Amino acid sequence: MRRVARLLSLLFAALCLACAGGEPPPRNLLLITLDTLRADHLGVYGYPRPTSPALDAFAARATVFEDATCSMPTTLPSHVSIFTGLRPAQHGVRRNGQVPERDLATVFDLLAARGAATAAVIGSRVMGERYLAGLGFDEVVFPSSERQYQARAKHVTNHAAAWIERHRAAPFALWVHYYDVHEPYAPAAGFARQFDRGYAGPLSGALDVETLVGFNDPAAAPLSAADLAHVTDLYDAEIAYLDTHLGRLFARLEALGGMDDTVVVVVGDHGQALGDNGFFGHGLRLLEPVVKVPFLLRLPGQTAGARVAAPVETVDLVPTLLELFALAPPGPLPGRSLLPVLAGKPLPVLPFRLVERRAYPEQPEVVGLALHGGDWKAVYYRDEDGEESTLLGRGAGELDGANLYEPGSQEARWLDAARARLAGAEVAAAAPDEEELRMLRALGYVD
Repeated sequence: MRRVARLLSLLFAALCLACAGGEPPPRNLLLITLDTLRADHLGVYGYPRPTSPALDAFAARATVFEDATCSMPTTLPSHVSIFTGLRPAQHGVRRNGQVPERDLATVFDLLAARGAATAAVIGSRVMGERYLAGLGFDEVVFPSSERQYQARAKHVTNHAAAWIERHRAAPFALWVHYYDVHEPYAPAAGFARQFDRGYAGPLSGALDVETLVGFNDPAAAPLSAADLAHVTDLYDAEIAYLDTHLGRLFARLEALGGMDDTVVVVVGDHGQALGDNGFFGHGLRLLEPVVKVPFLLRLPGQTAGARVAAPVETVDLVPTLLELFALAPPGPLPGRSLLPVLAGKPLPVLPFRLVERRAYPEQPEVVGLALHGGDWKAVYYRDEDGEESTLLGRGAGELDGANLYEPGSQEARWLDAARARLAGAEVAAAAPDEEELRMLRALGYVD
């Protein structure tokens, strides 16, 4: 009943805005999320290897946000932020395997209230139907695949393209989730050796999550330069495979005339560390390659590319879509619309961007966050023993120089305020069931 009442209120707000006059809003939304894809391994972001020709071609007719950060480098919380425009501490989903405990208004809810058909085609069961219930999707599709909990890009694209064809006559809002760049690294046939440099070391076969995260163990044997290069080669091969099938989806949308009346968004949920600062994986360390994500936006009929250097966040996406589709905000949002910059106007200057660390109900004392300012970065961690560390540095790199943190400084006050707000956000303690545990263990999210 509560959800019906909320949908009726969203419908009323949508109708009020739709009747307000002005340019008609776009017809359709295609939101594509690329799991675990760091921006700096794409040609459009300056990577020298040919990992992403299809995405690069798309970027030539889109707006590329060059400096985008995620809300949390963990799949489910980051995606809920992308859908709602809320930070994890606000929407309450702060780990994988956690079902949202309250109704959350999403951009898909709002578009559905206006009459759009909505669906999700997902590449991993970590984003399965149980976690998406109540988030505005009429249907959730997990394509059958050779992997139990993951669907390859080939199958995701096949199902997404078929869904668009079936719903082309009516307005639609479709989310497509690609998971191939997440571990395990076992590139598909025809891609496995695309970037291979003749590696003959001990890392044979697929690199699964357990192996990759095991490299973080201080007791583990150090990796050689050739080992590190091999990990990167496999990662890049997975990107190339994904890009091939992403290109197929773009081509099908173009053939159906959808590029003329569809807002297309391509965004990452988080990046990945590949030995950066001696770390592998994501979720636990708030390193630049982990929190920086690709973020591209193409308006209907857009033919010229543009690049935006101003810092943005993935929580800016929902305010942008609300303005584009003339939808009323369901409540206060931390982000801001990015449409002014598309018209050549400056964006409001942010004092900082906030990234949260993954949280666990069994370890509520473990907290982490990072603030990214214009020329500074601050990171706060509290470990399971209650030990706290606060680092502040200047420049855009990692905090591996002198610690410039000074209590009482403006940056320190901002960091203290963010810490206090995060401390008030509870971590849902509901334990996952056995099937969820098997899935999370297989995907490397729990031991």
